[in-house]
Amino acid sequence: MWEELKIVHGKPRHSQSQGSVERANQDIQNILATWLADNNSRKWSEGLKFVQFMKNRSFHHGTKLSPYEAMFGTHAKVGLKSTQIPTDLISTLSEEDLEKALGCGINIENINEKHEKSDGSDKDSAKQLFSDEDENNQIKLRIESISSNRSNAAENLKEKKKKMLK
Repeated sequence: MWEELKIVHGKPRHSQSQGSVERANQDIQNILATWLADNNSRKWSEGLKFVQFMKNRSFHHGTKLSPYEAMFGTHAKVGLKSTQIPTDLISTLSEEDLEKALGCGINIENINEKHEKSDGSDKDSAKQLFSDEDENNQIKLRIESISSNRSNAAENLKEKKKKMLK
């Protein structure tokens, strides 16, 4: 099916070839066990998304970023209250506005500034906060941030490799 795929069989529990995999598996088992206990559940498959999210947002000492930050150029967020969007503004935003604000990285300071200047009486005022120019600028900034994070992560891994070789 995948001609370019090459399967490499290592010895089970062989420290030189499987050590990092075994450590990662142990981390996942520990996080999942904690999730099962906290949620009084025996359905481990329901906790996998949580475990994946926790692993992806945890700090990696080699890259000096979380995997999520390296991939998306921003910290992982949970829920709208973890954003800097004012609570009274959140209730007036449409789903499309939220996608623009959160998915494209609209500058929260600009939203807050524009929101403070508006009288807040018009429900359409939320839509006026997002101009195409703002959106395009924020997309460019996000792309630059992602690129910078990935370059920094690669450099940090190279430095860690040099230290390990010494």
